[in-house]
Amino acid sequence: MARKTKEEAEATRESILDAAEHVFMEKGVARASLEQIARTAGVTRGAIYWHFRNKQDILDAMLERVRGPLGEMLDTTSGEGSINDLRTLCVTALSKLAEDEQYFRVYYILFHRNESDQALEKHRVLADEAIAFISALLEIPKNRRQLRQGLAPKHAAYLVHTQMLGLFFDWLAKPERWPLADIAPILVDSIFHGVVSGD
Repeated sequence: MARKTKEEAEATRESILDAAEHVFMEKGVARASLEQIARTAGVTRGAIYWHFRNKQDILDAMLERVRGPLGEMLDTTSGEGSINDLRTLCVTALSKLAEDEQYFRVYYILFHRNESDQALEKHRVLADEAIAFISALLEIPKNRRQLRQGLAPKHAAYLVHTQMLGLFFDWLAKPERWPLADIAPILVDSIFHGVVSGD
């Protein structure tokens, strides 16, 4: 019986997150209410508070649902943590943005519907995490040797992150403008051309 209760609790949590995606898309994070999310999910506000402290907590959980699989992909691409693995991860992220509706919704909310007071701080935290992650990968000696002469791993990581961030932000604002999944490989190759030595 306890197992069933745990499964039901997880199902309720997922339905709250699904509902929040739609409410945040429609209203924006700041104007959405927990009451609206509860109504959309078909649960009580108490059920929301059982799983989440506030709207920011819900947004964090939504983001974690779509970010997790990409991080795992880098670990399993070749097992070596190569620059090519990072390139593949970037192409996959852009393709998912164009082809995965949930991934699209969550990042659209994060970049274009998040007017909350904590939004800027959340963006900074995510940026710091991404740059630290890429820097660590580029610090691996075999990867560091491939960087353009004079380009430090932390600066290369900053370049890759800001270029990807710009593509995410701009494409989400007007997705019909570019067939992102089709052009993702050439866009990513162009980013890495500025980071990796051609020698």
